[in-house]
Amino acid sequence: MKVEKFLVRAEHHVSQVVVCSTIDRLIQNLPVSVVFFYRNSIESDVLVNSLKKVLSDFPIFAGTLKNINNDLCIDCNNQGILFSVIQVDETIDRILDELPRIEQERLVDIINPKKAISSQSPVMTVKLTYSACGGMVMGICWHHSIGDMHTFMQLMKAWSSLASQHEYVVPIITQDRDKYLQAKLQPNNHSISGVRYLSIREWFELGLYILLQARNKIVLKFYFSESELNNMKQEFSEKADKKLSKNDVLCSHLFGIISELDKDERAKCLAIVVNYRSRLELPQNILGNFFSTLNLSTSQQVDPLRLSQNLRGAIDNFQRLHMDFFATKNYINENGGIEKIDRFIIKGIDPIKKTLFVTSWANFSVYDVIFGGSQPFYFTPFGDPPFPWLSIISEGFANNGLIYSVVLPSKLAKNLIQDDNLKKIHRYRDQKEVMPELVEKLAWLL
Repeated sequence: MKVEKFLVRAEHHVSQVVVCSTIDRLIQNLPVSVVFFYRNSIESDVLVNSLKKVLSDFPIFAGTLKNINNDLCIDCNNQGILFSVIQVDETIDRILDELPRIEQERLVDIINPKKAISSQSPVMTVKLTYSACGGMVMGICWHHSIGDMHTFMQLMKAWSSLASQHEYVVPIITQDRDKYLQAKLQPNNHSISGVRYLSIREWFELGLYILLQARNKIVLKFYFSESELNNMKQEFSEKADKKLSKNDVLCSHLFGIISELDKDERAKCLAIVVNYRSRLELPQNILGNFFSTLNLSTSQQVDPLRLSQNLRGAIDNFQRLHMDFFATKNYINENGGIEKIDRFIIKGIDPIKKTLFVTSWANFSVYDVIFGGSQPFYFTPFGDPPFPWLSIISEGFANNGLIYSVVLPSKLAKNLIQDDNLKKIHRYRDQKEVMPELVEKLAWLL
C-alpha cells in the first residue's frame, strides 16, 4: 500500500498575521475532521493544482499557529497543507459499511492541536483514498482555531468551483478578529458569560471523567427525511401557534427522548451552537469562528413543545439577549485573564452534568462540493469524540433531509436504538416512504 505525502502551498502568497479571537483560544485544543465519499475519483494532480490556486485567497489554511506577545496568531506564511494520497484494495462500499469500526487514521490525517501550535506544524490535512472500484474518499482535518464549519465550507466551495473553472466568492480575512467583532457589535443587556472557570477540583474531576468514564461511549447516526422533518415541523408549529424551524423541532424532539431514557433526576440542559454571522449582519464570506452557544435549562421532565418555543425565541432575540461577547471577555479578565485560558471551558460543554451539546452543519450544501463532475454521495463528521453528549446535525443525501450524529454513554445509546425507542424517534416518518438507498443498506444509519 503506497502512501504519498507532500505539502501543498499557494501559488501566490502575501505574508500576513491574524490575531485569533477569544473563541479561537477557547477551542485551541480541538481538531475538526470530516469525510466526503465520491463514486468517481478525480486525479490528484487536478485537485492539488486547483488547491494551490485557491489557497492564495485562503492563506489561513496554509499557515501555522504560534503565540506572539501572549496572543495566539495565525502566521499566513504559506508553509502548506499536508496532502496525502493512498490507494487501497477495498471498494468504497466496503469502506462505508465498516465506517463505524474504522480507525480515524485510515481515512484522515488527524491534527494534534497542541503540537500544531508548539511546533508550527500544518493546521490542515487532506487525505485522498482511492478505492479498488474507482471511488474516492476525501478525509480532511483542520485546527478549530483557524475557523468554524462555515469558514471551512467557504474554502471547499471555492476549491470545487475553481477545479470546474468557475468563479468563487473571495473571502474576508480580518487582522484582529476580536477587534473586528467588537467594532461591529451593538451594546446589549446580556451579562452572563458563555464560559465557566474550572476550579482545581472541577478541572481534576473533568480530567478523571475523561480518563475513566468517557471512553464508554457509542456514536449513533439517525437519518430524517425531508418529509419526516416537514411532518414534525408542521405538528410542532401548529401546536405552538408559531413558526418553528426544522432545527428547533428536531433538537427538541430528540432531546426529549434522550432525557426521558436517561432517567437522571437533575435538571436538563440543551446547548445549541449559533452561527451568528446573519444574526449580527456580518459578511457571510468572513473567515473565523463566529459562533456562540445558547444554553437552555429545563426541568427533569422535558416538554419538547415548550423547549422548541423557547429555542426559537432565544434565536430570534439572539443579539439583544444572548450575544455574550463582552460578558465572556469580562469574565475571563476577572478570573485570571487569557494567561489561564486552559482553565476556561464553554458552558455548553459539560458531560458530567449530561448537557447535550448540538452543532448544526445544515444549510452548508456539503453535497455541492463537486470535483470534475463527481458529486459526493455521502458526507459525515468523522473521528473519535473525547467524551459523550456531543452531537452534530448535518445535511442528508443530496442536501435533502438531515443526519443527526450523537455520541452517548454506551448503556444509554444501546437503549436508544431498541425498537420501541426507534419508533419514538421516527414517529413522524411515513412508513410507506421510500428511503434513500444508503439508509436501507447501512445497518448503522438508523
